[in-house]
Amino acid sequence: MKVYGLMLALCLIFVLNGCSTDSTHEKNDKVSGTWNLINVSGGFAGIDEDFEKGEIVWKFNAKDGTLIVANNDGSNPIYNGFPTGTYTYSVLEEKDQFYLEINDKEIGGIVVAKSQLVLDQNSTTAGSGADGFVMVLVR
Repeated sequence: MKVYGLMLALCLIFVLNGCSTDSTHEKNDKVSGTWNLINVSGGFAGIDEDFEKGEIVWKFNAKDGTLIVANNDGSNPIYNGFPTGTYTYSVLEEKDQFYLEINDKEIGGIVVAKSQLVLDQNSTTAGSGADGFVMVLVR
């Protein structure tokens, strides 16, 4: 009988240690992984630039909240995201919408669907805009 009580106590400890009220990691997991920037559109000039998969790669690490960008685009477009480098990031949630923040600056709204990430600079926690860029990334 003592063995069953001990097993029950151990199971309870494991279950409680696995629970957390902090959902930041879960929100960051929405974008976690490797993404390829394939299109940037919008802006004041109304651009629509396509990029080859693998040319501009974003690697989100939810565990430590870092974004590593490898931007190998040599075409010199008006806008192609971020230059090569390492950035900090987090995902904000407000009214069931998610927003990407890079280096403590809100970048725009995000929508993640299976293997596509859309980052819309026209959608922010402060409201909507008209001259931002919309970036499409795929896995």
